[in-house]
Amino acid sequence: MPYRRKRPALDPCPVETVLAIVAGKWKVRVLYLLSLDELSFGELRNSIGGVRQQVLSSLLRDLIADGAIWHRKESPERSTYGLTAKGRELVALLTPIAAWGIHLLAEQGATWQPPAPQRRSPVREAGVRQ
Repeated sequence: MPYRRKRPALDPCPVETVLAIVAGKWKVRVLYLLSLDELSFGELRNSIGGVRQQVLSSLLRDLIADGAIWHRKESPERSTYGLTAKGRELVALLTPIAAWGIHLLAEQGATWQPPAPQRRSPVREAGVRQ
């Protein structure tokens, strides 16, 4: 049986529907990283310092159930994730919010640099020890 998210039994609100997809500590960052490239579970975990494996697994399941990302199991040890068309639309909606946030940070004297995906070296992925 496919994983399905539970929805609150409230009157539907369009804005709350979208916010429910991105609500959570790491979801927006995962969407941002996947907007740059397809990434494995390990690459996502390494790119988001401090996220527990169980938490990342749960939020990836939520984003898959919401149709924002896809999942491909390449081997028992490697899974790859990427944005769906709906996920790309969602990232496009978040882009003006990010621009406004960068402006607010600048007003506070802070700077922001986007996190770069932490990729494994090609030699290591090929199974050769360094």
